Amino acid sequence: MIKLFHAKGSRSLRIIWLFEELGMDYQLDTLERGKPNKAFSEASIFAKIPAIQDGDITLTESVAIIQYILQKYGGEGLQPSVDSDDYAMYLQWLNFGESTLIQPIVEILVNTMFRSEENRHQYSIDSGIQSFKKIIQSLDPVLSQQNYLLGSQFSAADIVNGYTLRLANRLQLLDDSEGIENVCDYFRRLEAREAYQKAISI
Repeated sequence: MIKLFHAKGSRSLRIIWLFEELGMDYQLDTLERGKPNKAFSEASIFAKIPAIQDGDITLTESVAIIQYILQKYGGEGLQPSVDSDDYAMYLQWLNFGESTLIQPIVEILVNTMFRSEENRHQYSIDSGIQSFKKIIQSLDPVLSQQNYLLGSQFSAADIVNGYTLRLANRLQLLDDSEGIENVCDYFRRLEAREAYQKAISI
């Protein structure tokens, strides 16, 4: 059984969500921030969450973990076949949520939650907000006539991006303002999924 090192609110949410969508059994090792955990230290040399142990395999990086699980245990509709026309776009969206989309959110988080008030950089916060809004305004037309990033089919790419949009929503960046209504509706569809609700409850 796969062991997942998990901390509430972290990217490990993506992996739990995936497990729940697939109906897989898994073991959680829940970490408390600031408290040492020898097994986690051995599994994640960079001390980054998530990390998994699957037999002799130890793996970190949430997107890599998702790709590994789908390849080894079967996608069950959560990814297109490698030889399909949709596979290239799937790879794009799979990586979009942990690259382009999350970059401005990290900038905002660093300067609002992880730095003391006197060390916060307001320009970086404002720039991050503007950059994020520009990105999702560009994304909005893509979701104007389809439910998910690949059209009508929910995929693992939606899991990756759904977690990132959850962060944005917690920062009150998904406000249904003009030009991002479809992205906001998309996130609400993801929130309504049973597997997502299960994942955030853990």
